[in-house]
Amino acid sequence: MTISRFQPATRFIGMIAVIAAIAVTGWPHSSEAAPAADAPTMPAVKKPSAHTGASLKVAVSLSPAVAKQAAPDDVVYVFARAVNGPRMPLAIVRKQVKDLPTTIVLEDSHDMGQGMTLSSAPEVIVVARVSKSGMANAQNGDLEGMSAPVKKGTKSVSISIANVVTGQKDMGAPHGKSSM
Repeated sequence: MTISRFQPATRFIGMIAVIAAIAVTGWPHSSEAAPAADAPTMPAVKKPSAHTGASLKVAVSLSPAVAKQAAPDDVVYVFARAVNGPRMPLAIVRKQVKDLPTTIVLEDSHDMGQGMTLSSAPEVIVVARVSKSGMANAQNGDLEGMSAPVKKGTKSVSISIANVVTGQKDMGAPHGKSSM
């Protein structure tokens, strides 16, 4: 191999580096695009907040009646699902029992990625579940609390995890009964 074969490649890589530097620094491409040194500067434009969809503040606590059945490292899922429609969560947040009591905010950015968001449902039910297995699906022995239906536009709700999940046959079974 001769050095002459590397010269075109070296020149090409150098051009790419110069173009990348121009793009990164925002260097103007022509003198017309460059502002005059004495031109007034425009004030910074505020970007809209990242959150533009629905949000719901959820205060979650663990009832003393079931607290002894939960370990500090047990997983807590707090989620909202549509009252009418698929049972898949529209928004979900994961915590641990040691974080309770806590207040979280469920919002569209907490969706499950299926195009269904908190803002897409006119009414939701909010569930807080201590999962003994770490899985999101309800299973026998999990601890749970649930809200009444919450209309779109409601700002906050409180949930006490006070029930033990019973009657779950398998992972795909519908939501089981709860009892104390």
